[in-house]
Amino acid sequence: MNYVDNRRWNESVKNDLPAAKDFEQTANEFCEKALNDAKAQLHPLLRNVELDRLEKRNEFVQAFRLALERRIARKLAIWRPGVRSIYRFDEIRRRPDSRWDGSIHLLIKVPRLSNTLKVLGKKLDHSLMPYLKHLGWPRFQKKQSILEIQQVTPNELRHGVSYGAMFCAVYSGPVKVWPQNGQHNGSSRG
Repeated sequence: MNYVDNRRWNESVKNDLPAAKDFEQTANEFCEKALNDAKAQLHPLLRNVELDRLEKRNEFVQAFRLALERRIARKLAIWRPGVRSIYRFDEIRRRPDSRWDGSIHLLIKVPRLSNTLKVLGKKLDHSLMPYLKHLGWPRFQKKQSILEIQQVTPNELRHGVSYGAMFCAVYSGPVKVWPQNGQHNGSSRG
């Protein structure tokens, strides 16, 4: 790519992205709402317990993780209408009862790879980190990044290569987080 093409690409990506303050506001809303969603699933007597004590409850942490993943996925689908569906995946195979390490890995089905999605993921990750560190949970304190976004195309799925191979996994295949139960952003197909 030459200088002129690179400059055009950078300008088109910048034009497609929300403003920096929008990322911060969105990240804070995601975290607040995910915490509320996770608390709502607890027994009523536990809902007012301090966050540092709730962080030790695996069911609360898993509910927070799922709510956060779903909110991120839904927003990415709104920002990039070509997104067909979004899945979560784990980098390593874990036991179902193991503790969450604080990382979120999303696999996005797209018609073609998008540099804008890469940039959105990095900016959103950067915006999430201050809020998550502020929670004081040990799982976030030493992390520099929590959000990993990978894209998979129909060709990769058809041939079972690259991230498309994950859909053939025997033990820990991707789990759909968006769309849920017929939820669409208008122009996406699930």
